Amino acid sequence: MSQNVTPPPSPMAPTPAPQAPKQKNIVGLIALIVGIVGFVFACIPGALIVGWLLLPVALILGIVALCLRGKSKWAGLVGLILSVVGSIVGGIVFFAVVATAFDDAFDDASGGDTVITEEVTSEDEGASDEEPAATEDDGEAAEKGTRENPVSFDATTENDDWTVTLADFNPDATANVESDGYTTETAGDDQVWITFTPTVTYHGDDSGLAVEVSFAYAAPDGTVINTFDAMAMLDDGFDSAAELYDGGTTTGRIALLVPNDLDGGLLRVTPGILADDVFVSLP
Repeated sequence: MSQNVTPPPSPMAPTPAPQAPKQKNIVGLIALIVGIVGFVFACIPGALIVGWLLLPVALILGIVALCLRGKSKWAGLVGLILSVVGSIVGGIVFFAVVATAFDDAFDDASGGDTVITEEVTSEDEGASDEEPAATEDDGEAAEKGTRENPVSFDATTENDDWTVTLADFNPDATANVESDGYTTETAGDDQVWITFTPTVTYHGDDSGLAVEVSFAYAAPDGTVINTFDAMAMLDDGFDSAAELYDGGTTTGRIALLVPNDLDGGLLRVTPGILADDVFVSLP
């Protein structure tokens, strides 16, 4: 007769010890704080350098914090992310500041926006209902003062630095120029000396030189004739070397040796070294 033998009780499996909670990551907290401060300074144009100094520190501390075992990771991770995003934002702010500074400097050098003032005559009033000149490309009205839509000879051209007016246009001044003045070239059979009298007034903060305002002739075929291409020294010539302070004015005749067919030709006035060109129709 068999007997049921009860097996001995098996020993109880040991209970796993509970995991200790992760300790605070002091390095991560420092990375987080430095990242926040650096991000804020990176967004302020006048304090960009502070942000650029702090953000790399936050980046290094964030990496170190993530490498520590048994430590909380979230603060180091957030600090690392802030350092990267802050660097990108700081770069955008920096380029925006540089672009604004460059634009302001260029605007100062060019004398600001060029404004054209034309006298309204009875003929102009009668033609005001007509459609404005159109460009060949899109049919829209061309901007005033361009080759496609030149201003009248008696128009006033001005910007923040200069005011320019023209007067006394002579379409055939060859005899007068070559007899009364010194010229580097004489007019050929197909050339003629033209003269006109500009008056320029300076409005800048410091002194300015009249040579900053330039004049040229734009021929119908697209070629440009400058005052230095063929020079004429006139007794009443324009003094381009004149130095002027605010309100100072200089005037005098300018001579240009141009093709004798003036039909379609224009004068070009540039009121400043970097200013916009203004094209003027011949009277």
